[in-house]
Amino acid sequence: MTAQAAAAKAGPRAFPPWLEYGLGQLLAFLGALVLAGIIGSIIIVAYGESPLFVYQTVWNFATSRPQDFAKVLEIATPLIFSGLAVAVAFKAGMFNIGVEGQYIVGMAAAGAAATALPLPGVLLLLATILAAMLASTLWAAVPAVLKVKTGAHEVVTTIMMNGIALSLVAWALRGPIRSTEELQIDLRTDIFPDAARMPLIANSLGLETQIPPSVHLTWLFPLALVACAVLWFLVYRTRLGYETRAIGSSAGSAEAGGISIGSTQIKVFLISGALAGLVGMNHVLGDQGYFGATYVAGLGFAGITVAFLGRNHPWGIPLAALLIGMLQRGQDGIAVLTDLPTEILIILEGVLILSVVVAYELVSRVIDKRRQTEMRGASP
Repeated sequence: MTAQAAAAKAGPRAFPPWLEYGLGQLLAFLGALVLAGIIGSIIIVAYGESPLFVYQTVWNFATSRPQDFAKVLEIATPLIFSGLAVAVAFKAGMFNIGVEGQYIVGMAAAGAAATALPLPGVLLLLATILAAMLASTLWAAVPAVLKVKTGAHEVVTTIMMNGIALSLVAWALRGPIRSTEELQIDLRTDIFPDAARMPLIANSLGLETQIPPSVHLTWLFPLALVACAVLWFLVYRTRLGYETRAIGSSAGSAEAGGISIGSTQIKVFLISGALAGLVGMNHVLGDQGYFGATYVAGLGFAGITVAFLGRNHPWGIPLAALLIGMLQRGQDGIAVLTDLPTEILIILEGVLILSVVVAYELVSRVIDKRRQTEMRGASP
């Protein structure tokens, strides 16, 4: 019996496979939000506060004014890059926990390039960003090569590289890239030239009255969305993407099919490292205007949460980053208007992650059972 005849015997499908998958993912996400909301409400009530008021406060502080939502987008920008860096490695069955060290090295390289390269105009900005991406890529190459050539697990090597990165950057800030300004005691580079700064979206579009300069929403946010589109095309429309997904699904089957596992994993890890180099750019090019010892930390580890919530999908990651951005923005409201500790939102993030695990597992089982039933009905 041909596949067409079997399908006809089984009867028409209620939905095309892609639509069924998409609806399942949406249903799981909504279910996870509801479950997390219920569990979070129980925790909030235990503290003697109203869950409805707390959730409303978080929403209002994140969306009530243009500058509030712009702040959410500012928070989401590095999280998108970090989530993409983690996710693309996941697709090849690898865990790049070294995004933290890679983006810190990238920021240091950006600081060196911005203050040392004698380039005019936008060329200096492009060179600064490329320097960050190149440095982070080279930093990611070490655990990638060690994994392929020696079998060293990337989790162990990337954790070690994170520690080395912290020490290397601390040394650089005390020596090669330290500010040459007189009477400067802070450990930082010289102030970047204006040409090396990433323009604010508000200034470019004439929205200064709605979005003040204290909100550092730059053109790196649109660049992050472009990165999502490029990564989607790479993963789902190219040969490298097919090989990556094949290795992630079953390395043994991929190797039996003629795919070079080592070569593909190195390429993917380098792509992950390049994306990691963009994580800290909004901080140094849009906010501080220099690289110093007070640089923002933890964005690499936050990317693990974002990638997980976004199901490692290039278009799920920005949605997850926006959700995390709203929760972080809502911390101000929680601190001002309630007696809850601000750590309550960290608890809610953890509850949300656990809810995603449960919801997606349940939906996946339902879809798999449905497909098995259809296959049994189609068999002669």
